[in-house]
Amino acid sequence: MVNFKEIENGVTAPLGFKASGVACGIKQKGGEDLALIYSEADALTAGMFTTNKFKSAGIIVDLKQLKHGNNFRAIVVNSGNANACTGEEGIKDAEEMVAITAENLGINKEKVLVSSTGIIGRKLPMDKVKKGIIEAVEKLSYNGGSFAASAIMTTDTKPKELSLDTGIKGRGNKTIQIGGIAKGGGMISPNVATMLVFLTTDACISLEALKESLRIAVNKSFNRLTVDGCMSPNDSIFIMANGLARNERIKPKSENFSSFAEALTFLCETLAKKMASDGEGATKLIEVKVKGAWDDKDAHRAAKAIASSALVKTAMYGADPNWGRIISALGSVKVKFNPDKISLKLQGTSLIEKGKFVDYNEKKLSDSLKNENTVIIDVDLHHGEKYTTVWSCDLTEEYVKINAHYRT
Repeated sequence: MVNFKEIENGVTAPLGFKASGVACGIKQKGGEDLALIYSEADALTAGMFTTNKFKSAGIIVDLKQLKHGNNFRAIVVNSGNANACTGEEGIKDAEEMVAITAENLGINKEKVLVSSTGIIGRKLPMDKVKKGIIEAVEKLSYNGGSFAASAIMTTDTKPKELSLDTGIKGRGNKTIQIGGIAKGGGMISPNVATMLVFLTTDACISLEALKESLRIAVNKSFNRLTVDGCMSPNDSIFIMANGLARNERIKPKSENFSSFAEALTFLCETLAKKMASDGEGATKLIEVKVKGAWDDKDAHRAAKAIASSALVKTAMYGADPNWGRIISALGSVKVKFNPDKISLKLQGTSLIEKGKFVDYNEKKLSDSLKNENTVIIDVDLHHGEKYTTVWSCDLTEEYVKINAHYRT
């Protein structure tokens, strides 16, 4: 196991990456709304996208771009407008964003990817977008990761970024670094529960290993995340690897593959938790741990059912240890277990032990729910050996307010 440590600069921490974030007037309420991530060398790139049948214009264009190859130099991102359900015009606008970015960077347009987030069904103000891209190119910086993290936000209350020194040796004294930024406060449901995530690394790695490490990381992080059970047509994850660490190429069965995948998974899990704790209107992170499941699918279904339950989420917001809502959510899904054998803990307090109800201090438990920023629900199905964790957040009045007036 390689020891890795947190470092500064997010997506620009790895060697050879620059980024920027500017305000060009897309968002009605103002603020930074266009980001650019740029690699000084060709970066092997892998992506994962929403399973929603409605896909944004940006994803449609990206899928075409990825068919041409996997070496890219830049990703341009706008927030405040999803460019989804905008028909052929929306696709042309996404293609124009690619072309404008490529022209101003002096690179081939097949080296650029595009992403959007925000209100669905509205056309992009391309005059503003063009000016924003030109400015973003001018402001590219090795210290621009935080600006990019801010520029991709919509209802997020804070930017989400992280970078790691993996400890995996490259050429000379260099070690491989990984960086990431993410956005997402609502319309988040597993498969793929990412909203927008952009990852960078200076690792020299094969495409097969890059895709596999991303798949592992996503399945253990963003696909275990739910805020409101809704799935966006824009959800996307990208990882760019430019190889500038000059390490021995990482392959799926090579010595450093597991270490790289472990570091990437840690980074993605941390970003996923940041998303959950910053869910729209959220005051608490909810962590649902299920063990003793028959298989991985059962573990995931059980945890997701609890984490997605509006009744559980509102109870946690109200600091109400109403465990009946937890077991009701658990019992509603097709999962193999015997109700007379389960165990349940809330904030470490036993409520049910192998099917038997346990006396507990309700006031003490309620105070714990009220005073702690993280709620932990532990379920043991006592039916197998598989386990998982799903992250969510409480459901508050503020969530309703945000989404009732999202377009105003």
